[in-house]
Amino acid sequence: MSTPDPTPHADHDAATAAPTVQGRSVTPAATGLRAAPDGRSSAGHSRTPHGQHIQGARPPRPRVIELSLLLLTAIALGCVGMAGALNGLWWLPSVAATVLTVLVVTGAARWLRVPSPLVTVLGLAALLLALTVVHLPSHALLGFIPTGETFTAAGELWRSSGDFISRDAAPYGPNPGLAFVLCTLVGLVTVFMETVLVGLRMAGLACLGVLALLVLPALTLPGSVTALGLAAAALAALALLAGSRFWGATRAQRIAPTPGGFPRALLVIAGVLAVVLFIPAVMPGFFNGAFPQGSSFTAERASGVGPLRAVGQDLRSDEHTRRFSYTTSDDQPQYMRLLTLSDFDQDEWFPDVENLDGDLSGLADAARNPVPRGTEVSAKVMFDDFSEHWLPAPYAPVAVSGLGDEGWAWNPRDLSIFSESTGMSGAEYTVTSALSRATPEALRTAPSAASDPQLGDYLRLPANRPQSVADAARTFTEGADTDYDRALAIQNHLRDDFRYDVTAPLAQGYDAGGMGSLDEFMRTRTGYSGHFAPAMALMAREVGIPARVAVGYLPTAPVEDPDGGRSFPVSTGDSHAWPELYFEGVGWVRFEPTPGVPSTPDYAPDSAQDQGGEGSQTPEETAAPSDEPEQQPSKEPSDQPSDQPREQPSEQPGDDPSQEPSPQDEAAPTTATVPWWLVTGVLGLLALLALAAAPRVVRGRRRRARLAALQDASLTPQRRANAAWDEFRALAEDHGVTSPASDTPRVRARRLAAGLPGAQTAVDHLVADLESASYGAPDSRWTPRTTPEDLTLVRDEFRKRASRGGRLRADWWPASLWSGPRG
Repeated sequence: MSTPDPTPHADHDAATAAPTVQGRSVTPAATGLRAAPDGRSSAGHSRTPHGQHIQGARPPRPRVIELSLLLLTAIALGCVGMAGALNGLWWLPSVAATVLTVLVVTGAARWLRVPSPLVTVLGLAALLLALTVVHLPSHALLGFIPTGETFTAAGELWRSSGDFISRDAAPYGPNPGLAFVLCTLVGLVTVFMETVLVGLRMAGLACLGVLALLVLPALTLPGSVTALGLAAAALAALALLAGSRFWGATRAQRIAPTPGGFPRALLVIAGVLAVVLFIPAVMPGFFNGAFPQGSSFTAERASGVGPLRAVGQDLRSDEHTRRFSYTTSDDQPQYMRLLTLSDFDQDEWFPDVENLDGDLSGLADAARNPVPRGTEVSAKVMFDDFSEHWLPAPYAPVAVSGLGDEGWAWNPRDLSIFSESTGMSGAEYTVTSALSRATPEALRTAPSAASDPQLGDYLRLPANRPQSVADAARTFTEGADTDYDRALAIQNHLRDDFRYDVTAPLAQGYDAGGMGSLDEFMRTRTGYSGHFAPAMALMAREVGIPARVAVGYLPTAPVEDPDGGRSFPVSTGDSHAWPELYFEGVGWVRFEPTPGVPSTPDYAPDSAQDQGGEGSQTPEETAAPSDEPEQQPSKEPSDQPSDQPREQPSEQPGDDPSQEPSPQDEAAPTTATVPWWLVTGVLGLLALLALAAAPRVVRGRRRRARLAALQDASLTPQRRANAAWDEFRALAEDHGVTSPASDTPRVRARRLAAGLPGAQTAVDHLVADLESASYGAPDSRWTPRTTPEDLTLVRDEFRKRASRGGRLRADWWPASLWSGPRG
């Protein structure tokens, strides 16, 4: 079998519908043509009415209207999963208006053949316009032109959304700031998906936008992405893959075979499941503050967020919502306890809701509470805005009235009172509690309870506890002879050697939660009661003292009623956690290791007080009302179980100007707040730079793929020759050199290489390889004459002949990406 002369011939061999050589039909590979899998010609070619390819024709333009509708459908399906973290459809109109504005503007720009990078810029401008008109019309010129005031108002909306999320529970209800954030995020996802699907024709990458719409609910409220949301996201991804092929947004087949549609679909669905199910479980900050979800104390409204983190969210909130108020028979404030935490094995700690007793009359059963109690005090509680499952009551409650007979239960282990339902707002009840008889003498002489089998759960140490906690427990209690002395030493070391700060843990990613947050807390020595309380409880267990953590509200300052009485209002800013330690003959006793609460119980004085402890605090200061957290709270009289009305998130220990700052305060780190607009601007600039560099990156990737295929002996001769030929044609088109579609390879090579005398030998090798591979049926030992060095030489010659502007276009906006061969 003879091989045609590889040298170029005259123009008499111009292309026909079915050229022949030596009696055989010319294969499509002879002209570098390959059919696309969907029956349309690959990029750079078109079909005649008879199905024959015509070389050099531009690819069919993507059907912009259909693709815009496809994007709208995919984003709507993606929002189905996002809706799980939102209460109702209040967010839908504004998000829909934003998405429609972006798609209309970008679709019109694509239809008018505006350059792709400019379309992306127009999409971002459309997003800014939509956000201004929908959310900030009163702060814009003529209601739609953004000004400096517009961006200032946008920053306020963004910050208000953070406050709303930090104090409220997911799923989230209506909020202007949150609506603005949602529109911004979904709008950016829309611009991204439009750019990569229609502009870059990368449908698989566009599916990442669908995943992005699921990340927010998955990380905010685990379990919020239901089976319906997963199915909708998978359907959106499949629609993007299928629609992109049907409406011309698919890049042509590469040199090497690529996975088919079904494997790609499976890969996309696997990605959806991975984002929704796997990432929240392994994300380090999810359980310790990187994502500050709202939560109730029971986490019934926000799965995965425990009571300790809920305390921090309440303390960080700028708006202190009034929860309830109460009056007491002795006219003194009390610690209002909700629940206790004793199982420290989980990633997030929750109260025990098993083995509850439905008969509230059992609270007074002396057999279940053999420890002697002190003076009984009754408190009448009136709810304002309260939706918890646990009833606030002074410890230890012995009787409750006014609740009704249905839906209530109590835990015999800690005397907490539980309701299956919420919605206590407007109700009231009366609780009678027996206060503890704890004194320093009784605690110091109490025998060790470490051997009591009934207290085993309160002595169990988690396997994953931080070594730093165990080391600190031994160090703090060195030289202490009794459990009381050890407990007092732990409390006072935490108060003296650590610093109170409710914002630093959230900013640094170790908000209150499981053992991971405690390890970081021991390193930074900075936190709030959600850190101090479990740290002391765990240290107490380390030295053999049964311990648990209580969560509730601090005592508050009184408010005079019109009838002359005094009530004690309680707000979210009064949230608090404290450790309770067990002493034989005394019972569960509260300690106060949090330096944010300046004074301790009279039976557990801190290091600055008389270690005898009895009656050591007699001054009484004027306390700040509950709704004024910026004022300094007072100390209560020494004969009361509480000395401090509230934990202060806004003040650090030593804020009193009459006191000298402590070394911890002087060494406190300061955090600088970066303006949101600066962060957004930097991210936007980086995104634009990435988009500008994308064509160069994609073109370089194609070049490397073709050169690799040229040298890949495992490929067929036709594929290897076509790879080199495609790169040659792409180089010519990048530098503005074209030839008529009717030219044969020889004629085309002669036209494209005109003016490149230094590359003539390399071009001859290209033509010879193409004809030999297409017509000569070479055997498996065949090797192309063309080398990567030949193609590099051709490229250098094109660059020498091109102008400076032409070289820049070839590097950063290569024409072959949009109309040339797609191999």
